[in-house]
Amino acid sequence: MKALITANFTAWGIKQLERYMEVIYQPWTETNKIILSDQMAEKLKQLGADILILEVDLCHEEVFEQVDLKLVGVCRGDPLNVDVELATEKGVPVLYTPGRNAQAVADLTLGFMLCLARKIVPIHNLLVQGKYNPEDYKEYMEWYKQMTGMELAGKIVGIIGLGAIGRQVAKRLAGFDARIWAYDPFVPEEVFNRFQAERKSLEEIFSKADFITLHLPLNDETEGIITRQLLERIKPGAYFLNLARAELVDNQALLELLREKKIAGAGIDVFLDEPPEPDNPFFQLDNVVVTPHIGGATREVVEHQTEMLVRDILAWLEGKKPRYILNPQVLEAG
Repeated sequence: MKALITANFTAWGIKQLERYMEVIYQPWTETNKIILSDQMAEKLKQLGADILILEVDLCHEEVFEQVDLKLVGVCRGDPLNVDVELATEKGVPVLYTPGRNAQAVADLTLGFMLCLARKIVPIHNLLVQGKYNPEDYKEYMEWYKQMTGMELAGKIVGIIGLGAIGRQVAKRLAGFDARIWAYDPFVPEEVFNRFQAERKSLEEIFSKADFITLHLPLNDETEGIITRQLLERIKPGAYFLNLARAELVDNQALLELLREKKIAGAGIDVFLDEPPEPDNPFFQLDNVVVTPHIGGATREVVEHQTEMLVRDILAWLEGKKPRYILNPQVLEAG
């Protein structure tokens, strides 16, 4: 067997796999390339690789029709870049890594909340741009009023999606003495109780929460779930955060509400066009904190995804069922 790894992987993980197969390691962050499906098919054929471990590259029809793959491992919790249905038809197991970035995204979510609550970014800009003048008392007091923020303690934070990331956000918020509301129709009451979250409807959360943070997966049911009607319910002093997917939200409505200061502000890590262009309209707003889809960009995420995949690949090699497999029926058929 020969494995091509284009995902970010640790040296430990490569060493573990090399005990059982030849490994070619070409991570996308070093090659600076995202490999499209037809290019991936050619690359696998040239290398003679029959195991593929990827993160951002594409693995669709061209690959499964042209390459006799034995296994695909995806370093993602939402393997939208792999045609799982076709893989299943071809009898190829697809492993994935749900929750690998839950800690990282939750950390950034709290970072956004604190930045917005304490107005850290505009205050930083005020100082470094030389606009802050403590010698002019009247001007100083005006700036002081504008710099006055809010505490998270006692505030209602609405978490939309109480999955792996949402639960980590809830854990962190408990330490700030925030009141946690959550929406997730697929999560049992026991989970809500464990994370001290009150079950609420979307309408309740968008009408009353001081912070609303979005942590839903993108699928046919959730695309566009955050409508203009919901966004217009947000209180003028409340903040909206999206560290999930841009396609979940009516972005034009959000943009208009932010421009008109009908809501206090937003934290955005995901965009309809990625990477976002420099003229993205959200970048022009002084009440928005933005990052370019880096919620999972930590060293620890690479460690998590490596450990999860290595563990499951070793289980597969031993004839056992991997813990995180998207199409377990292929094992039964085999």
